This record gives sequence, C-alpha cells and structure tokens, in this order.
Amino acid sequence: MLHSLWVRHHLRPGEFWRLPRGEQMFLLASLELEIEAEARAMKEMDHSRG
Repeated sequence: MLHSLWVRHHLRPGEFWRLPRGEQMFLLASLELEIEAEARAMKEMDHSRG
C-alpha cells in the first residue's frame, strides 16, 4: 500500500509514518476505496466489450 501511495499520490513512506495514526488509517482506507473503484470500472469495461 505504501508503494501505491508513493506512485499515485507522491506521499513518501517517511512522510506517511510521521502522520498521526488516524490520518494513516484514513489514507489507507481511502486508497483501498480508490483501488476497489478502479477494479469495478475495469470489470464493467470487460463486461461491456463482450
């Protein structure tokens, strides 16, 4: 997940670990929602193609 935060949002791991625990949890949950939404969109695209 930290790799995804770096690649997608340019948040370095050191910056992440300096955040309060609540903010870390929020960012991880938000990233999980983002990834799930992308997976749903890809699945819908696959279904619409055939």
